[in-house]
Amino acid sequence: MSLPFKIFSFDPKGTKSIPNAAIIVLQEWWGINDQIKRHAQRIADNTGAHVVVPDLYKGKIGLTAEEASHLMSNLDWKVAIGELEQLVEYLRDLKKTHIGAIGFCMGGALSLALAANAAEHGKPIQVAITCYGIPGAPFDVKKITKATSVQGHFGGKDQMDGFSDPASARKLEVDVSGANDLHIYNYPEQGHAFLNDDEWSIAKRKENGMVDKSIDPLKDEKPVRDLAWSRIFDFFHKHLV
Repeated sequence: MSLPFKIFSFDPKGTKSIPNAAIIVLQEWWGINDQIKRHAQRIADNTGAHVVVPDLYKGKIGLTAEEASHLMSNLDWKVAIGELEQLVEYLRDLKKTHIGAIGFCMGGALSLALAANAAEHGKPIQVAITCYGIPGAPFDVKKITKATSVQGHFGGKDQMDGFSDPASARKLEVDVSGANDLHIYNYPEQGHAFLNDDEWSIAKRKENGMVDKSIDPLKDEKPVRDLAWSRIFDFFHKHLV
């Protein structure tokens, strides 16, 4: 099957693989940068699943918030979800019978939108995880059924109203109550994008007011990141094996 975008593939290093499992990792609004690739390899190494990252921006990357906002605003989400459904079918053709999706920021919202759309078409994925992102219309997360397990990670100090702020996360928990296994986690002292830990991403978080400029996120936020990642890995293990 020919796909409408390039995919980056990551296989586990030094970890026993799960032959029938695949995880789709969905980008932040920046595009496919080093941080999202690091996330993907970390997920592969700690789950044993084959991991793919589809390039939804078709080679473009945002280096400033203005550029990233422009790229995200120009992404046709309906088209993107249709393309991601093609990717799901491609993975199923590769005998990947257990499929999960995880995304960050924009990608988190896309992960839930993909799960809702797949369920509506009678071809649900097994896991959808969002890290600080919730889709809006026309995608209805209430369509996610018992065939899909959902996990979410949100910062208590996230100020992105209607997308990933605490009130939106609480509403999401109600809206996806029909999922098989549901866990929405709140990290009270964290802002947006708190799982990002490379130098460039931390600088962007500080530049955009997502983290206190007086702290060292790499060191000070490590316990929270470790906790969130452990929950993510355990959830994938539970539902993809």
